[in-house]
Amino acid sequence: MEQSGEFMIRKNIKILRVTYLEKAEIYDTRIKTEINGSLQKILNSHAHGRAYEKGQIIYRQGETPQCFYYLLSGRASIFMNSPDGMEKTLGTAMPGEILGEAAFFDKYPRISSAVATEKSSIAVIDGGKFIELIKDYPRLALDLLESQAKRIRLLSAQIDSMTFLQADRRIAQILLEYKTTRKNKTVVLLTHEEIGSLVGASRVTVSKILNTFAKKGMIKTNYREIEILNQPQIEFFVSGR
Repeated sequence: MEQSGEFMIRKNIKILRVTYLEKAEIYDTRIKTEINGSLQKILNSHAHGRAYEKGQIIYRQGETPQCFYYLLSGRASIFMNSPDGMEKTLGTAMPGEILGEAAFFDKYPRISSAVATEKSSIAVIDGGKFIELIKDYPRLALDLLESQAKRIRLLSAQIDSMTFLQADRRIAQILLEYKTTRKNKTVVLLTHEEIGSLVGASRVTVSKILNTFAKKGMIKTNYREIEILNQPQIEFFVSGR
């Protein structure tokens, strides 16, 4: 009976890993909060950017939302503060992504804050502007719903990651989720501290694990970026097979 029970536990763990890998593959092209091409074209042509310096707050947790934001250039971090002052990074936004739209639509106070992590240009889309865009481009509403659905799927996969994967596999999954193409290279534009906040690990732990990945030829750590050298190997590692 003990052997049978142990077999079932191992079998269930394997099923959970396979299920997680199937979800992880959905995000292999980095959907995150990135919106589709048609919606990007609309916002790029109608949105006027406002300059934000590094460290400047875009919106604050607890605020009553009057608008949402579209990142034209630069980078931003979305984070949450607990009542006792602890801070948790929820994600990093790149150009072509929208921020703060959930609170804008449900009209409840914001549950997170956002800050520019480098000099950025960010468009502010208020209620009046949004209604004008919807009138001119009815498809915009469906595109935004698609973006929200993708975000929900991502959060589900992140919960699975925190629950079922060890720290090294969680970090490997973050590399897959945040990868992008730059100068003909596949890179991740996150600091060790940002990765640590996303996976719930210390910066020291992240650095050690990334060094291990580098020694195995999976990645190469450069200044302000992590280059992915062997994506199939990282995917296989995440699967735990």
